[in-house]
Amino acid sequence: MELFKKGDKVGKYTVNSFIKKGAIAESYTAYGSDDMLYFLKVFDMSDMPKSQLFESKEVFEIVFCKELSEEQNDNVIRYVDNGEFKKGEKRYHYLVTEFYQGQLLNESVEKDGVFDAEDAVQITLCVLNGLSYMHSKALLHNDIMPSNIMLKETEDGMLLPTIIDLGHVSYMVMGRPNFFVGDLAPFFRAPETYRGIYTPKSDVFSVGALLYYLLFGKAPWEVDLSDCYDDKNLVKAKVKEARKADLVLETDEIQVPDYLQEILKKALSLRVTARFASAEDLFNALVERLIPDDVAMAGEVLEDPENGAGEMKASQPAGASRIMFRKGSGSGFDQVAGRDELKEQLRKEVIFGLQNPEKAKQYKLLPVNGILLYGPPGCGKSLVMESFAEELGFNYTILKASEFGNIYQPGVIENLQRIFDAASLKAPFVICMEEMEYLIPNPGSENVTKESVAMLSLLNGCAQRGILLVVTSNLPEQIDPFVMRPGCIDRVFFVSQPDLEARKDIFRKHLSDRPCEEIDYDELANLSEDFVAGDITETVNEAAMTAAYMDVPISQKILVDVLRYKNPTYATKTKIGFTK
Repeated sequence: MELFKKGDKVGKYTVNSFIKKGAIAESYTAYGSDDMLYFLKVFDMSDMPKSQLFESKEVFEIVFCKELSEEQNDNVIRYVDNGEFKKGEKRYHYLVTEFYQGQLLNESVEKDGVFDAEDAVQITLCVLNGLSYMHSKALLHNDIMPSNIMLKETEDGMLLPTIIDLGHVSYMVMGRPNFFVGDLAPFFRAPETYRGIYTPKSDVFSVGALLYYLLFGKAPWEVDLSDCYDDKNLVKAKVKEARKADLVLETDEIQVPDYLQEILKKALSLRVTARFASAEDLFNALVERLIPDDVAMAGEVLEDPENGAGEMKASQPAGASRIMFRKGSGSGFDQVAGRDELKEQLRKEVIFGLQNPEKAKQYKLLPVNGILLYGPPGCGKSLVMESFAEELGFNYTILKASEFGNIYQPGVIENLQRIFDAASLKAPFVICMEEMEYLIPNPGSENVTKESVAMLSLLNGCAQRGILLVVTSNLPEQIDPFVMRPGCIDRVFFVSQPDLEARKDIFRKHLSDRPCEEIDYDELANLSEDFVAGDITETVNEAAMTAAYMDVPISQKILVDVLRYKNPTYATKTKIGFTK
């Protein structure tokens, strides 16, 4: 039974109607003093677990909602107000967000039936846009499902999909969620979440399940759970058993385009490593397929003469993906603060010979075929790789190995061959590949596999085709050692934690668009020795939440206080655990 009736006062808001009761809160519509209608969420603090409170004071959902409203994103619900009050002996917190006229996605499907493929993709793109914004704030949604998406009516009569429920938002969780999981929709949850692991890829799975629901009117692998009652272990067992079956991707009534079937398979992969790496990657895959496939075959190149950007399409079956590329500016290292020793190494050992082929020939310098940038996660390998490609000034593309699967899966080596063939048409060309350990994993035995031999054959001789391979890895020991040899990967560079200048630059970038007092970046950089970029991001976010809660600008003291108790992810700058 709801706590409040129509006409009850909640702070300065007047309850209009009850919406639903959740595990830790109740939702209503309510009128403000401006006679505008709003969404109102009321939290009974007597029932609130401490794990749901920021610094044991404020409800995490309120903190996160305010943080997400720092910038405008039309696909995420907007914060309006929050406060607290007492009723009888109980204390309540409340959150007010914009009210949207429209229909929930599940209500729309129940009323009007499933969406056609094009409309389903457009809705999914909007959800992914909102989700990508949340991920950029280092926040996960964890509960993407049809009843949490509103088809908001805009002034021009269009329907704008918007994520409206932030009740399960969190930072990355690796084993013990700090939010209630009992009300999560079983078939919209990624398999790893049943083990307490919530990452951007688990959000991607949920979006894949949402897209499937829009097309088929039910969740993927959905079966009847009515006999489970409230037994969470039985629900988990039945979901796991249901997912052993093949994913149904077409029926007599519903025909899904081949490209969309492939995207659904990847988004809904039960193996995390085979899934899209991010919401942005899934977004790009869907956008790409909305573009009419009118590009000719056999490696035709489409190029924008204004900025050198374009896309290549290798000789391959119709409907195969395009490779996005751009022309390096020749001054990429200017965008990277610090790291002078590493930049000088790259200039001397790689860039000089490639930019001065006559000098290289005169001194009989062997062409560089491939280089590896390795080091702990969050140390800026991707930034260094992209700035290197820009500095070199050649055409380049950046790919993620995790998007391809690995060389032991059917078609992966053939697909890579097409990419290298397409790149050779625009040589000199730099192929940048992130997460190399996913693509060419160590087989774990001394026996050389036929797949390893095929990859070595593909990668050897890149230099003679005008291609430079640049790869990154967090775990180089997990790359097949058979391809880690001169003539394939010629140079190996360790990317350590950001140095003093780099740390100052990261702090500046994260604080540049937030309300701040005068900041001493030298002190922050000195106090954050050994911090990776992710550690600094987390530091700034914690300081920002503290300042927002106190309603003051972010100060040097707040930042220093956070730094004094925060430990770096990696305690030293040694290469232990990151040897070739």
